[in-house]
Amino acid sequence: MNGMPTQRSPLGRRFLTVWFGQTVSEIGTMLSGIGAAVFVFVETGSATWLGLLTALAAVPHLVASPFATLIDRYPRRRVMIWADLLAATGPAAALGLASVGRLEIWHLALAGFIAGLGNAFQLPASQAAVPALVATEALDRANSLKQLGPAIGLVAGPFLAAPMVAWWGIEAVLLVDLATFVVGVLAVLAVRFDDYHDDRAVADDGSWRLMWAWLSNDGRPLLTLMAATAVVNFVLAFFNVSVIALSADVAGTAGAGMVLGAGGAAMIAGSVVHAQRGLAPDRVATIMRALVFMSAGLAIAALRPEFVLVTAGITIAFWAVPGVNAATSTIYHERVPASMHGRVFAVRSSIGQALRPLGAALAGVTITRVATPSITAGGSLHGTLGRIIGTGPERAPAVVLLACAVVLAALAAWMRQSCLRSSLQPAPAPSNAVVDSESKAEA
Repeated sequence: MNGMPTQRSPLGRRFLTVWFGQTVSEIGTMLSGIGAAVFVFVETGSATWLGLLTALAAVPHLVASPFATLIDRYPRRRVMIWADLLAATGPAAALGLASVGRLEIWHLALAGFIAGLGNAFQLPASQAAVPALVATEALDRANSLKQLGPAIGLVAGPFLAAPMVAWWGIEAVLLVDLATFVVGVLAVLAVRFDDYHDDRAVADDGSWRLMWAWLSNDGRPLLTLMAATAVVNFVLAFFNVSVIALSADVAGTAGAGMVLGAGGAAMIAGSVVHAQRGLAPDRVATIMRALVFMSAGLAIAALRPEFVLVTAGITIAFWAVPGVNAATSTIYHERVPASMHGRVFAVRSSIGQALRPLGAALAGVTITRVATPSITAGGSLHGTLGRIIGTGPERAPAVVLLACAVVLAALAAWMRQSCLRSSLQPAPAPSNAVVDSESKAEA
């Protein structure tokens, strides 16, 4: 390409090819994760092993964090391929052991750790590669479309994983996971990436030191945004546990899947709508509106123990989730120097992954030790809030959902009044040029 600018149409063939492969791979990974959890619970009957598998999901992202500089030192395309191959070794080894009848529970835990280690590099590299595949003005739509994979996985995973394990065994979901890995790698191999450069270029040796130095000065508003989104991630961990408990209470074990499926369908719709229309130029305002929608949805779901209300509330809340994720990713793409994208997205991923199991563990304790005594007879909320949402131990998850709604609404109000919004107002699009990344000198 001789260093000359390359014309790229918004969401053109290259991005859509890579996006399709990565989306298929994400769905396979989610299906495998749910299938492994079902298998472990059936084999052991122990929630302890399930908790261990959940906790192990966060560890690879923390372990890989010191090495995330590799994402910015090497071509993103190469990092994505090698990370996918590393992630595939976990389920491949587990499938081999299962085929000879020697698979044990700890093998699945180790396989999940290895897969997570690969994903800890692949996910930030995939995010960092977006500007090399789409035009600057299409970043918001590309980031919105990237939310579709987790949304489809949320719908398909619970409905497909358990029957597959019941009918064909753990080998079935492991085989599907490997097949989707192949699709993801082939999609990346089929596309030539560009190396994106912009006017925000800074002195950068690819180290953590210089990245944190930049964030502490020019990028300080992004540190505030990172802290705000960490709060959202923490709240969503409470939200996930409470929603499952609340759905099972109003719809039964079988019907809970329908409620969660409606939420997943809403996430799919939100991703598609944002991908088609794009986000508002004021990205922080988009996040604020999404937080208000999420808060309203949680409040509606917690209002009464009725199937329609719970389903409607969860649908509203889930619909808003892609907006938060897409707007946040787009802000990072627009504000962070391209040479630092990999490390910034790795930090974001590590925070999100670390807070998820921590929040889930604390959510269970909060429901049983705090919310349940407060909403039952003699509790502090029994005669006040209990008059509105109902009383009894089964309403404890609703209490936690209402607390989550209050926190999200307060966070949206704070963002409206703080200097964060003015600090992250849209900047003029940088002039940029792209060159063939495969000719990039490796550090």
